Amino acid sequence: MKEVFCKGCGAKIQTTDSTQPGFISETMFQTFKPSNMICQRCFRIRHYNEVYPYTVSNTDYLKVIERIKEEDALIVKIVDIFDFSGSFVPAIKTLTGNQDVILVGNKMDLLPKNVKPKKIINWLKIMLAAQGFTVLSSILVSAKYGDNFDQLMEMINKYKGKRNVYIVGCSNVGKSKLVNQVLKRYLGEPADVLTVSTSPQTTIGLIGFPLLDGSIIYDTPGVINKHQYMHYLTRTSYKLTVPKKEIKPLVFQLFEGQTLYFGGLARLDIISGETGDKISVITYFANTLNIHRTKTARADELYREKLYTLLSPPFSPEEDLPKWVYHEFRIRDNQKYDIVFSGLGFVTLRAPFHIRAYAPFVVGVYTRLAII
Repeated sequence: MKEVFCKGCGAKIQTTDSTQPGFISETMFQTFKPSNMICQRCFRIRHYNEVYPYTVSNTDYLKVIERIKEEDALIVKIVDIFDFSGSFVPAIKTLTGNQDVILVGNKMDLLPKNVKPKKIINWLKIMLAAQGFTVLSSILVSAKYGDNFDQLMEMINKYKGKRNVYIVGCSNVGKSKLVNQVLKRYLGEPADVLTVSTSPQTTIGLIGFPLLDGSIIYDTPGVINKHQYMHYLTRTSYKLTVPKKEIKPLVFQLFEGQTLYFGGLARLDIISGETGDKISVITYFANTLNIHRTKTARADELYREKLYTLLSPPFSPEEDLPKWVYHEFRIRDNQKYDIVFSGLGFVTLRAPFHIRAYAPFVVGVYTRLAII
């Protein structure tokens, strides 16, 4: 059989194993033109919203990276503004051996409307400097709504010359949505070409589309970051943790000895405000996630009694999350900081403070200068 690749996810089309990527029945293979062929997995994701938990192997992913290494290309690195550190993957530049990178902060539509984009761009510069990561330029976009895409394309055309463009980043940062926007807006495609879903690694292989000047823009498989919650939740739970529209911050005035639960997925204890005053804690999570305040003295008891009901998601013991650990943060200056639960959300509070943040031991929990 001549090699044909799924137009939606890039997997090699095959007719022998329905449990593997790229499967299509022999009848359907004979029916569709190779240029329009999509695999059974993509069809069912698009039309039935089903989930197929395939994972791109390290070997296959390294093949993609090696391909990029072989040419002088422009890298467009996508990060999730809502989860910058969890989606950043500083090793991308080392892996690709490429110095020409544009940084695109996606999902700006999730940030409160009163946040000025210029402030976020300046924050990105600080974070990049802290990582020792240099880029040609940075821009904020919404791949969902197409915000700032004219400016993004101007930036890409300015820096790429005749070179190809590779869209890289973590799973679920919006790479395929971004390419779909480019195809619809600038190349005349009538509808979404690439398959998108909330499942990690929807894109299986390298998918390329010619631009008007003859160069090619490629979507690539997402890098799996195991420090994010998405890899440990059922689809039902995960959907409640993913922001789908503008975040509505909640403000809690907390005293020493008080605790916040974020569903049954994370917890924040106020050990001390150092000065003895209450601490203003602003939460930035999906509007669908339940946040509950309690006394720290009864927090363990509440968790035992109300996990899966008041403290949800998760919704049942079948969601066997790894054991929780706590991360202690004690900061004495007077600056604003975020405490981030990778792939879930973050809280903002002003130092001085002494807090403990609890999460499953596999989940990244860290502090950073406040983004907002």
